[in-house]
Amino acid sequence: MIKAIGLGKKRAGMTREQAQQYHINHHAPLGKRVAGPLGLSRYVGYYPQLATNIAGEVLADVPWDFIVPEWYTEELYNNFEHWRSNDPDGIAIVEDEKRFCDHANGYLLLCDVNVIVPDSGKTGVNIFFGAKRKPGLTPRDHHDKHRTLIGPWAKRVYGDALLDYTAYYIHEAHNLERGRVDEAPYDVMVQARFDEAAMANMSEWMARPDVVELLEEESKFMDTGTLVSMVCTYHPYIV
Repeated sequence: MIKAIGLGKKRAGMTREQAQQYHINHHAPLGKRVAGPLGLSRYVGYYPQLATNIAGEVLADVPWDFIVPEWYTEELYNNFEHWRSNDPDGIAIVEDEKRFCDHANGYLLLCDVNVIVPDSGKTGVNIFFGAKRKPGLTPRDHHDKHRTLIGPWAKRVYGDALLDYTAYYIHEAHNLERGRVDEAPYDVMVQARFDEAAMANMSEWMARPDVVELLEEESKFMDTGTLVSMVCTYHPYIV
């Protein structure tokens, strides 16, 4: 199974809300209908509404308008570009993407997936985090540190407040126009769903000594200047 995350920006001339609603109401149902039977086994959408930096300051611009985890069978993925360029359904998908998405700033990130807290099915606040590694480290350094230390530590610290916690370790990036690129926008992306009551008291959580210690350890290998936290709405299409 090939696992990936799609990152997208809205097309010029559309608001974020217009572009997100187009994806929810038109593009995602089209993709589910034509690619699902071919081997698209997971397709869910996260739609960022606001973003903050590591200090919790709200950013003037939300860096992404769409975050879309997608799982493909190897057969579908290996024939994906040919399908998008030659098959009527694939061509229709590409044409529809351009109606709401800025192709020049869109990416498909191939990743390894680490499910740290399985989805409880409970509703909560969905947050997607993204960050780059510190200079001098490899993406693998960042991945290994999160997998072996930070992920289990966060699970322990937040406990029942974490309703869903999955890490995506990026190992290959493709721009929708330029093809494969040397550097991905992020090395690690983390999707978490927090209990709403916990989110209401997040400032208190962040001041706890164990959380402060966790963040200090994480900053040893993460470029904290690149960290972005995005509060998202969530729509499942194929799960």
